[in-house]
Formats: sequence, C-alpha cells, structure tokens
Amino acid sequence: MKLIEQVLKTIRNYELLKPGDSVMVACSGGPDSVFLLHALLSLGRKLNLKKVSVCNLDHGLRGKESGEDSLFVKKLAKELGVEIVYKKIDVNKSKPKSLSTEEHARMERYQFYRTAGKKLGANIIATGHTLDDQAETILMRVIKGASLKGLVGIAPSRLEGDFKIIRPIFEIEKRDILKYLNSEGILYRIDRTNIEPIYFRNVVRGQIVPFLEKYNPRLKRALFNMAEHLREDFEFIEEANAGIKNLLNYPKFGGVEVKLKDLIIQSRSIQKEILRECLEKAGGEVKKLSFRHWKEVEGLINRKAKGSSVHLPGGVVAYRGANELRLSKIRKI
Repeated sequence: MKLIEQVLKTIRNYELLKPGDSVMVACSGGPDSVFLLHALLSLGRKLNLKKVSVCNLDHGLRGKESGEDSLFVKKLAKELGVEIVYKKIDVNKSKPKSLSTEEHARMERYQFYRTAGKKLGANIIATGHTLDDQAETILMRVIKGASLKGLVGIAPSRLEGDFKIIRPIFEIEKRDILKYLNSEGILYRIDRTNIEPIYFRNVVRGQIVPFLEKYNPRLKRALFNMAEHLREDFEFIEEANAGIKNLLNYPKFGGVEVKLKDLIIQSRSIQKEILRECLEKAGGEVKKLSFRHWKEVEGLINRKAKGSSVHLPGGVVAYRGANELRLSKIRKI
C-alpha cells in the first residue's frame, strides 16, 4: 500500500482533488492507467470523492489488439463496479495532412475526454502519466530545442474547458507500478507499439534513456526534479505575464500588433511570451517556434528598419512598422 500512499501524497501536495469531486479515469488497459484506477478507488473514501468512473477510446490504430484492450477495460470496469464510456474511431481516416498521427490522436483523445466526462457527470479527468513519461517528454524537448515553457514538462494539473485534468501518478516510476500490480495479481494489457522504434518517444524510451542511465542511474528522477525547479521559475514569469493581453491590439485589416515602446521595455523572457501570444492570436504554430525564430524577431525589434519582416511558423509574417510590431497571416494570391 506504500505506492497508494504516494498517490495520496501527490494529490494533497498539488491539491489535485477536493471533497465531492467526480473523477473520470482515462483507462487504456495498460499498467499505468489500471494502477491509477485501482489507486483512486482505494482512496475514494479517504478523499471523499463523489464518484470514480472510466472512459476508454480505441483509436483504431492496432486493429484486433486495440479492440481486445477495450474489451479488457470494459470487463475491468464491470468487475470494479464503475461506469464506463467507450468509443472507437479511425484516427488515420480523419487525420488532416498538417498533423502527425500522434498529434491527431492526442487531439481526438482529449475531445473524447470532454464528451465522456459530460456523460459521466465528472468534473475531473485523471490520466496515467508517470515519472517516466515526464522524463521522456523533457528529454525529447531538450533534443528538439525548447523554451522554459517546454522544459517544465507535463504539469500535475491543467484546465481543459470545464474540466480539470490531473496526473496523480506523475511522481511514480513505471517499474514501481509494474512491481505493485504483479505483486497484487492485478492484470493489465501491454501495447507492443510502445516498445517498437516507430515513434520518437519510443526511441527515447528504449535507446536514449537506457544509454544515459549508464552515466546517471537516477536520470529520470533528475529530469523530473529539474522540471519542478523550472516550473517555479515559469510560474513567476506567468504571473508577470498577466498584463500581456492588454498590450495587444487588433487592427481592422487583420492580425495582431504591439507597440514597440511597450515591447522594448520588457525583459527578454516577457518579450518571448508576448511573441508567443501574438503568434497564437495571428493563427501561427507556436509549437514550431524555435530559438532561431526568436533571434530573428529580436533583431527585427532592435536593429531592423521600418518595413523589415520575418517569416514565422504557420504562414505568419512579423512586420516592423514605424511604431509597432505586427503579426499576420500571409495572404495567398
């Protein structure tokens, strides 16, 4: 029960739940989400939860095997006496060309969570992200190049519309979860695609992390701790960013602009946040914003002449006017 107590500790430390909450567990049938479901049911009375329920989405990516995973979750929900909402989709059929399979699957997954949550009367969605997921995410972002916002990794909780999404087991390593489930005789499913080197995350998990652990056996914990320290810095910056939206203007001819005099007086960290906000409002792709893009915009603000411009991800151009920086979509002729 020591591992269950760790879940309770995480929930209390991060104030993830309060008495009367109704929690829906996103369960794939894998060890992490199965453990999370058992943990929340075990802690339900202690936390004074109103209800614990389950949702399961079959992405249609693994044919018969993913269908069997869903049957397993349905059976598990029945055995544990909890309500379940299930849905099957074909991610590849509905995928836009602009998104990767992983990105589209994630988008569909969270849309399903919102729909299922409403059906089950839940106000909280719990997902089975572990410390391993956190470490892998941070390492992936380091490799690809990320800002401070990216390096804080997976947040313990966040708002998604009317719902709060929580990660109660993100301080627990997967090996400890497997050890617990096996010792308790709790069954779970294994997704073989999680170990095949067909996705970048799987390469990080199966090759890069084990290699780096030769030099630091506690690599995952070290990356997790680093993210937690950076989160404190990021939250400080976020508080300082509270007035950013008041600096933005929206011209009648489209796009978004900010006065150069308001921009120049800000620290570089705040300038970067203003750029991200402007890019998002202009319809660009914030996730693809790189350090190179930032340095180009920095040069545009501080050194370039009126009329100069920089192209940014998502078909957006940043234009330097006499007194303002304007971001807008490139018009197709």
